[in-house]
Amino acid sequence: RRYQTMTIKQCIFTANGAYRAHKRIKPVGIVVHSTGCDNEMLRRYVQPTTANADFKEILADLGKNVYNNHLNQEYINGVYNDICMHAFIGKNDKGNVETYQTLPYDYACWGCGSGSKGSFNYTPTAHIQFEICEDALTDKVYFTNAFNEAIEYCAYLCYKLGLKPESIVSHKEASTLGYASAHGDPEHWLERFGKNMDWFRAQVKAKLKKMTADDKTKTIYRVQVGAYANEANAKAFLETVKKAGFTNAFITKVEVKNNGKD
Repeated sequence: RRYQTMTIKQCIFTANGAYRAHKRIKPVGIVVHSTGCDNEMLRRYVQPTTANADFKEILADLGKNVYNNHLNQEYINGVYNDICMHAFIGKNDKGNVETYQTLPYDYACWGCGSGSKGSFNYTPTAHIQFEICEDALTDKVYFTNAFNEAIEYCAYLCYKLGLKPESIVSHKEASTLGYASAHGDPEHWLERFGKNMDWFRAQVKAKLKKMTADDKTKTIYRVQVGAYANEANAKAFLETVKKAGFTNAFITKVEVKNNGKD
């Protein structure tokens, strides 16, 4: 699905412990994470199983994780795995930045841990959470593309779920608020390029405003139902149409030249 410059695809993690727990939530905000390791490829985290209807297409798009350490599995090296986000942003096999949704939005993820006041994973403070795959944090082009994707994704989530840009926090901010474990992402990445979460929220707010304005634009299709050479016949038909309920119907006079041809 395309939303302006953003690409959203699905690879629901049906084998992950968070999906299998299927704890239902009603999201009240969004948490932005970044992965904390030098690997911007989506396939590091996102892989399909045969339970995914688009298994072949997803694998062709992402490429294969040859180390089998992706998150769409219940056990990784014998250890139970419920680490999961609602989505991941990173590069596909061709190097294009994309968003992959990995959990339904009404399922609790296990993404931010907990703090002194509780967790943004679960109701009543549940948040949609997604990871941006980090690289070495030195590539400005990838930084720009990845965060532009994240901005548009957050605007889409706000639009779709009725959330406000002010409800968006980083993992670091969630920790400061007392609802997540002590992490510093993604501020450590943003700061390298002179940005912060206030900038991020402002960008989302502007994008959401444009989405909302575009949605208010209506398209009206006018259908021509007939043409008459005789004006009296046209008026008679117009009255029939109006009686049928098409009160805005009207006659348009058009001069037609046949230039001696039928």
